[in-house]
Amino acid sequence: MSNNAILEKLTLGKDNIETVTVNGVEIELRPLTSGEVSKLRKLDKKPFSMKMSMADNGKVRGVSKETDSAMDIGMGEFTEAQVQVMYSAVAWSMDINESDVENFANGIPEEIFKHVVKISKLENTDLTLIKEFRN
Repeated sequence: MSNNAILEKLTLGKDNIETVTVNGVEIELRPLTSGEVSKLRKLDKKPFSMKMSMADNGKVRGVSKETDSAMDIGMGEFTEAQVQVMYSAVAWSMDINESDVENFANGIPEEIFKHVVKISKLENTDLTLIKEFRN
């Protein structure tokens, strides 16, 4: 099989358009690509920071002694990252701008996001936001 034929088979999912009904309106969605999911993971982890100290030999010694916890999470940044993950996923799946998603009626991005998660087979991913949408 040629590389072009392999590439065509591997990218076929992006053309697998599904029509869903949200709030009485039919919407066409496509599954997210692996590159888009990778970008979502980066956005999802943005508010987390880990503090560690290094030994003289270059190995991780453990958590910094100055802090009580191993990880700092800015709750405002965390919430903002969750919203950004959702808006980006919806926009990419609908092939529209994120600013359009921001202008949807309250609750609509969340409903569409549920469908994007399902058609993109992201139910078992490590994205923090998706855990909230699991039943």
